[in-house]
Amino acid sequence: MARPRLIDDDAILDATRVVLAELGPVKLTLAAVGARVGLAAPTLIQRFGSKRGLLLASAARSPLMVIRAAAEAEARNTSPMAALRDFALSSVAHIERREQLGNGLGFVQLDVADPEFREHALAHSAAIVDTTARLLGAARTAGELKPSADVDALARLTLVCFNGALQVWAVNGWGSLTDFLRDQLDLLLAPYLIEE
Repeated sequence: MARPRLIDDDAILDATRVVLAELGPVKLTLAAVGARVGLAAPTLIQRFGSKRGLLLASAARSPLMVIRAAAEAEARNTSPMAALRDFALSSVAHIERREQLGNGLGFVQLDVADPEFREHALAHSAAIVDTTARLLGAARTAGELKPSADVDALARLTLVCFNGALQVWAVNGWGSLTDFLRDQLDLLLAPYLIEE
């Protein structure tokens, strides 16, 4: 009979995200992830097969993390636009140093070069765009966004703005990431908002 798992996969994948931010995908080791959750590297190999398997599991989970983060933002806000801003900003609230973001951006190399990682990256982007379009549609219905706004196109543009802001901040480090991202999103969305 197999022993019960005292540490679930979600806790391991949460630790993987932390270690990725600290070390990036190249320097990440199973030992470093295991140390975060009190498991030996062989235990992680039993569960995920390899470092690659662990990173793929982390990537596969990312669309679900997007959906969860959006639901949490909506629970904290009554305004769809406020929920959208909260959703975007809360996703980077844990990033304090440019190096953390740079390490995370190292994952993009895997997304581009490896078809399995790319599949998960596309699902992650689709989850962000779909969630953003839904929130923008709700904002338009609520009278916060102009009726003429093309929410699908604006959702894609928001993703471009978000990802571009992350890369620019990683290089330049202008102020806090949260403030910089908020400013860029506000500039992007301002022409589409209905003034009160």
